[in-house]
Amino acid sequence: LSSGINAEYGGDNFVLNGSKAFISGAGATDVLVAMVRTGGKGPKGVSALIIDTSSPGISYGAKEKKVGWNNQPTCVVNFDDVIVPESNLLGGEGQGFKLAMHGLNGGRINIASCSLGSAQQCIEDVIQYTTDRKAFGSPLNSNQYIQFKLADMATSITTSRLMVRQAARSLDAKEPNAAALCAMAKL
Repeated sequence: LSSGINAEYGGDNFVLNGSKAFISGAGATDVLVAMVRTGGKGPKGVSALIIDTSSPGISYGAKEKKVGWNNQPTCVVNFDDVIVPESNLLGGEGQGFKLAMHGLNGGRINIASCSLGSAQQCIEDVIQYTTDRKAFGSPLNSNQYIQFKLADMATSITTSRLMVRQAARSLDAKEPNAAALCAMAKL
């Protein structure tokens, strides 16, 4: 596990140095939650801190040029001797990785749900197009090959919807296989 931010503890504060790349919402929020290295190597050396973005020493790189999700800015966040009070520690020291994994699973369901909505709109558009468009005097969707393709698309969307719902139920119920199901749903 790599953390681009090192947090040195001194007094009642952490002093942060380093940077994080490709951070969603960076530069457009009042608060950041960052995973920082407070201990040794591995997941138990990672802690989560709430960071006020008006803190001296925080700077941002250029806004990333992305193919999608352009309503949310994404950029590098730099930390140069940023002071964060110990009271801004989430969970406890060394609990950051655990918190991140919990958030990641919910994020996977979110991305899968957004993708599913896009896929549903696509098939609806394709059905409309193949109904309106005619070839050789008949709508395209009267062709058996097109019907098979539409059936395959509908099957994939229905399967994906069921997988997303199962993953969400599993995560809500804190089932042991929730992380695996969330990862599968994102595919």
